[in-house]
Amino acid sequence: MALTDHRPVPLFDPARRSAQTEILDGPVSSADLADILRDLARFNGVMQGHRPVLRWLDRAVAGLAQDQPLTLLDVGCGYGDLLRAIRAWSRRRGRAVRLMGIDLSTQVIDVARAVTPGTDDIEYHAADVLSFVPTYPVDFVVTSLVTHHLSDEMISRFLSWMEATALRGWMIYDLQRSVVPFYFIVLAGWILRLHPVVVYDGRISVARSLTKREWMERIAAAGIARRAVDLRWFMFRFAIGRLK
Repeated sequence: MALTDHRPVPLFDPARRSAQTEILDGPVSSADLADILRDLARFNGVMQGHRPVLRWLDRAVAGLAQDQPLTLLDVGCGYGDLLRAIRAWSRRRGRAVRLMGIDLSTQVIDVARAVTPGTDDIEYHAADVLSFVPTYPVDFVVTSLVTHHLSDEMISRFLSWMEATALRGWMIYDLQRSVVPFYFIVLAGWILRLHPVVVYDGRISVARSLTKREWMERIAAAGIARRAVDLRWFMFRFAIGRLK
């Protein structure tokens, strides 16, 4: 039986966030999980999903000495593809960056470790971010395609956590709630032969995502000044950055 069988049809309402749950929010076999995460990473690569994060990092380190050692934490690291892209970025820039990824799921962390070369030197930990206390200072916190999984209240708490944890800045990259990506992912799934769960969950992810106005409300609720945050639009996604 396919994982998408007997699941409610994804629904879209531009006026409010969806409360539907994604398949990946529940238990999935390790074999299915590896295939799903691989295809999620493949689709995000096609959509140039790493580029806004890497561009933000270029701005973030522009004023720092070339030999300044840095630490970066990726929250909800999933397949680890963003961290591996950041490792390649750090090598091209000749910068020493300690990389760490955390994810709530031990299964997901096992998959990320399995597909990450040892030479990339990336630490992975299974942890709840809001109770996670790094054992060393963290310069940058980034997260990609994660916040739509959280409630409004949890997003504000997460923003506060990032603000308190990241010494030099943080960056969120996530979907925009819009009808265009809600239907586009069906076409993309057919063209790219994506795992059915990627298409199913992807539509719910869009429906659960925030608008620009809602992001401004969450940022204000976290006690962060609007002028301190840079919100940029990129292909029906938002890149929300804060440099200190």
